[in-house]
Amino acid sequence: MASIYYTEVDLSPYEVPNEQSLCIYISGCQQICQNCHYPDLRKTNYGEPLIDFFEKLLELYFYQATCVCFLGEGENTLQSRRELTIFAKQASKMGKRVCLYSGRDVEPENWMNVFDYIKVGSYQQFLGSLDSSSTNQVFYRKKADGIYENITYTFWL
Repeated sequence: MASIYYTEVDLSPYEVPNEQSLCIYISGCQQICQNCHYPDLRKTNYGEPLIDFFEKLLELYFYQATCVCFLGEGENTLQSRRELTIFAKQASKMGKRVCLYSGRDVEPENWMNVFDYIKVGSYQQFLGSLDSSSTNQVFYRKKADGIYENITYTFWL
């Protein structure tokens, strides 16, 4: 049974620096960020099973997107991590870079090493989002040696 559900997709040049991202909104978020911009993503099994549509989405947006950005980790279970890893590897095999937006306050975890980009940190309104130099959120890019570097500053104007 699928554990990753998505609610919508869109294309965005803003979520990942220098990329046109196919953004996939993942439901089942376990965070309860005050003034969350998308509280419906907290609902479990909300939307459609991503496994049923992922290949079709990649085909549909193949020429428009350079990156696939998963906005959320779902319920952050072992099963959802496995599914996200499979989806990320599938997109990578098709020549797409992959990004994970995690709302958790963590450093990049071992299971995340399949992603080219990772955003971590809960949304804390008083600190601001990624475009604020006072944010607690951190955006990482994986270097050629596999080490993640903090590139949060690229979002600041």
